[in-house]
Amino acid sequence: MFELFSDGLAALQALADPATPGIEQVRAAERLRAIADAAQARAITGLAEGVGWTGEGMGTEYDEIGRRLVRIGADGTPLIDETLPLEIAAARHTSVGSATLLIRDLVNLKTRNPETWQAAQEGLVPQWQAQRIAQACVSFGLDHAESAQVEHIVNRSLGHVGYGRLMNLVRATIMQVAPDKVRQLSQFTQARYVATRPDHLDAGTTRLEAAIDTADAVFLDATIDRLADLLGEQGDDRVKDHRRAAALGMLATPAVALSMLGAQTGPKITAQIAATALPTTQVFVHLGPDALDDDGGVARVEKIGPALVERLGQILGHSRIRLTPVIHVGGPEPLVDAYEIPQSIREQVIQRDAWEVFPYSSRPARNQDLDHTVPYRPGRPGQTRPSNLGPLSRRVHRAKTHAHFDLVQTEPGVFWWRTGEGQVFRIGPDGTTDYSDTS
Repeated sequence: MFELFSDGLAALQALADPATPGIEQVRAAERLRAIADAAQARAITGLAEGVGWTGEGMGTEYDEIGRRLVRIGADGTPLIDETLPLEIAAARHTSVGSATLLIRDLVNLKTRNPETWQAAQEGLVPQWQAQRIAQACVSFGLDHAESAQVEHIVNRSLGHVGYGRLMNLVRATIMQVAPDKVRQLSQFTQARYVATRPDHLDAGTTRLEAAIDTADAVFLDATIDRLADLLGEQGDDRVKDHRRAAALGMLATPAVALSMLGAQTGPKITAQIAATALPTTQVFVHLGPDALDDDGGVARVEKIGPALVERLGQILGHSRIRLTPVIHVGGPEPLVDAYEIPQSIREQVIQRDAWEVFPYSSRPARNQDLDHTVPYRPGRPGQTRPSNLGPLSRRVHRAKTHAHFDLVQTEPGVFWWRTGEGQVFRIGPDGTTDYSDTS
């Protein structure tokens, strides 16, 4: 294990000394980061073990006075308290999803790959590389014993080979240890998906990512290429990559693509006819009072992000537009004497908060449940109102209800959290402020 005090102090002294050569400062900074990563890994797994439960013979979840112990790791790992990812996310200023993945990796690593864990603690391999080894064992479905067998073979190379070579060795060893599981994964892998992600630099484009059968990918690529060539023959003078992107978009209306490819499916499809075949979608666009008047006005498009108003036509150009009433946040507060939340109040809260009101959360408010900040009690008037509502995910709601996570809404849209571990945060229109550091 690192000599935490002496090694860390030596690295800090090297960084603080202006006479330290540049390359030595780089090495000292890397050493300090490795010490910090190893220390954080110990702290997180210590918390997991401290609030977890290692009993055998139960299911994957166990109720304990309203709070749940859940298994987020693989075969052989202990159950942990369901609120731990919330605490780690808040402390590290990351999303709950990222914190969950980190805890999963660390629990898997320490439980199923103890030799690799120890190598990271001793600084023989970076913490992130050790986690990748554990991830590979889990990805191929290795059980506890098989994971230990793989690391026993691989660990003699830790710290001696580059990352790419190391992971090739890991995969080769997994193939030797569990060939049947490798074959099964290759034949029946569940890594099939299609996902769209907005381009954070250009709201007019969206990145599409997919994992599909290789044969389908080959034929899809050939079809896209053929459509791009046809667009070029028809006078489209854009570069080939741009035409390929347009060709992929054409597949949203297969009739148009078939018509261009010359398939004998009927008369040629015009653009007007093709438009009627587009699916109905709803896009929420938020405009400020001056956005349409200013040159360079900015709109917020839900699930896409900020966009210049002048680009909205590019974003919405192929859609059938549904107009919704303008909602103004402010003025007299609407309220009802019922637990159910009317759509008008729901929309006002979503407009006001935009995101889940948990520290550093990036979950869109529209996808969350609206939670009564002060729990609803039948018979009390006016409890369902914007100043007593905020968007929360189910996991955060359970922490608030069962795990001593205290929440106060001091004014509409301003929330104060105290977590079960005593961390304090303020969430408002300006984001999250951490008040936990008392040093």
